[in-house]
Amino acid sequence: MKKILIVDDLRSILITLESILKPQGYFIASCTNSIDAFDKINSEHFDLLITDAIMPNSATGYTLISSIRSGERNKDIPIIMLTGKREKADIEKALMVGANDYSIKPIDPDILLSKVKRLLDNSVVESNFVHAPVYQVASVLTKTEIISISETEIKLSTNYFLTPGQLYRISSDFFIQLEMTTVSTRISSCEKATELNQNTYLMTAQFVGLSDKELSKIRLWVRKKLSGT
Repeated sequence: MKKILIVDDLRSILITLESILKPQGYFIASCTNSIDAFDKINSEHFDLLITDAIMPNSATGYTLISSIRSGERNKDIPIIMLTGKREKADIEKALMVGANDYSIKPIDPDILLSKVKRLLDNSVVESNFVHAPVYQVASVLTKTEIISISETEIKLSTNYFLTPGQLYRISSDFFIQLEMTTVSTRISSCEKATELNQNTYLMTAQFVGLSDKELSKIRLWVRKKLSGT
């Protein structure tokens, strides 16, 4: 059974997280501050940490993540930052200090579970979200074509290998149609497409720092596309 440590100063958030994660068969331990969480993670083994960003007494989730990454025990544990902050700079700050992913409050159970399963499986797994085909040109550092899109990720093809784990901004007329200039993504996989041109790579990238408004636009577009309207 996978063990998950959840950290938040609000009991209501801890209860919400437990109600989402426990039915999936995970063992859940909880703390209400980052100091207790740091002590607990240094005395026990956990497979995943979900921590709030801002907590009392200046002991933030950012500090907790930095302390874990600079230590020895559990320094490689997958970490999801839970935050009510929706600015891209705040999300990128979480990733810079060592978070593997993030989840924005209010919590979307399907999106959170998709991220949890992906990190615990340590590979690309299918989420509950269905991809809608796009087939439009995009630009990362080179010409890139968008193949499909869901609420949490985007699939692309390109002639260059892009390093998994790295952050990239993607621009495209497709996103301009949704009133978005560029989107930030983290590459989760990049593999050579053997059945296509030998210089073609197929990539999957997770969205980083989407606001509620941007997420709603993507979700609406996907559902309209799949319904044929």
